[in-house]
Amino acid sequence: MEIRPGSVKQARLEAGLSLGDVARGDISRTAIYFVETGKAKPSMETLQLIADRTGQPVDFFLAGSEGMQFVPAAKLAELERLLATGDNTAVVTAGEAALDTKCDPDTEARIRLVTSLAHLRLAQPVVGRRLASAAREHFERAGDLMMVAEALGNEASAAYLMEDASAVKIARGALATVRSLKPVPKVVESRLLSVLGHTLIASRDWQGAIECYEEAIRAADVVQDLYKLSLMYSGLSVAYQELGQLDQAGRYAQKALAIHQTLNDRLSLARSENNLGILLLRAGDVARAEPHIERALSLFEQAEVETGKAQLLLSLAELLLAKRDLATAESVAREAVALAERHHETGTTSDGHYWLAQVALARDDQQAVDVEFAASLADPDDGGSRERHARYRAAYAEVLERRGDLAAANQQLKLALAALGTSSSTSTATPSIAIA
Repeated sequence: MEIRPGSVKQARLEAGLSLGDVARGDISRTAIYFVETGKAKPSMETLQLIADRTGQPVDFFLAGSEGMQFVPAAKLAELERLLATGDNTAVVTAGEAALDTKCDPDTEARIRLVTSLAHLRLAQPVVGRRLASAAREHFERAGDLMMVAEALGNEASAAYLMEDASAVKIARGALATVRSLKPVPKVVESRLLSVLGHTLIASRDWQGAIECYEEAIRAADVVQDLYKLSLMYSGLSVAYQELGQLDQAGRYAQKALAIHQTLNDRLSLARSENNLGILLLRAGDVARAEPHIERALSLFEQAEVETGKAQLLLSLAELLLAKRDLATAESVAREAVALAERHHETGTTSDGHYWLAQVALARDDQQAVDVEFAASLADPDDGGSRERHARYRAAYAEVLERRGDLAAANQQLKLALAALGTSSSTSTATPSIAIA
């Protein structure tokens, strides 16, 4: 291989290594010395060994790279360490700096993938999805299916946060990709099962989500990543709540909250607080629900994060409605709708109009009830919203029946059944609950 003069010695000295440290038992010290002084050209195998030992990409040593900056492998390891400790802001800052310098394509793709996950944990799905997509394109070209699956998992998580109905399809594709490997890497499979579980929560497939979470825990035997385990507990809490199994839901909500408090992950803690607050509210314990919902919203406001905040505002609106503070409930719900519209969160926008209809119903404002129910059904009737449409139409049918308009009520019930198709869900609760 033709290499850049002085690059091997430069890399060795910057890494603080001796000739023997680089050579070890794989090659002689003399051979390394001859490569350093230009008396011999290394084979690709030897150059890769030198690159691995010094923490530099192979491109660093190649002729024509004079004046270029390179990202050593140690930088990637540092990003992964920061991510593991929950310092997502530091990951984003360091990742962006690393991407501004020259690095080999594989390292660059891995940096994009790690940085994308940090953006997702900071509730920045647009950037996170873009980085994950760019990483996936590289891994597809390289034929690295495990990393393709990892990148698809990040894309699915971003789609979930963006309330994109394609999230379930992407997550299923990620899982199928990793399961095509022999042997199947269980840790990656477990993570992707949990991602699929999150997307199924968003599409209100409660039983499917529970099965994914339970399989994820079994796949990894013991889930050592507390962050991922906490998200699965949050998802299980939501799913069991919607299935009416409140004791199970409460146990998982408390487990998730305890882990998030330990990890000091403010956004996930906020979501867990919200989940527990909603659970208490729908069990009729308004007084105990209130501090959890208010704390959840306060944590989001302190973090200055807007993605997903509308869902927490709707939790507050539901609480205010339960307290019969109709004026404030309406104001908060309208704030949630405006925020959701700004971030193209179509499902949350529909939920907001549903709660505005409930406020109007409490005021006996029939005209406003009709307007808000119509608005709640205005989003496209795709796979991600059919169950929502069915619930809202069924709720509207009850309103129309109480008015005595049986023909219109029957029409709404027919449309509800058509929207459900083969779904057996009968939940009438509104999905104002979020998980990371």
